[in-house]
Amino acid sequence: MYPTEINEKFTDREFEILSLLADGASAKQIAHRLFVSVNTVTTHRKNILSKTTAPNTTALVAKCIRMGWI
Repeated sequence: MYPTEINEKFTDREFEILSLLADGASAKQIAHRLFVSVNTVTTHRKNILSKTTAPNTTALVAKCIRMGWI
């Protein structure tokens, strides 16, 4: 289980994708690992960006590390 703040901000799948993005995985690699389409990964990534108001994936990962979410 994830910290309460994470559960309130992201779905379990979003957090899973966020963690994989932070590990440097590409959308294609994440899709293969989670048995979903690349479009699904991209949609989740866009939703995460929207929730955090981060302008891009690099800023997203940096913000999540600063906040202690990952």
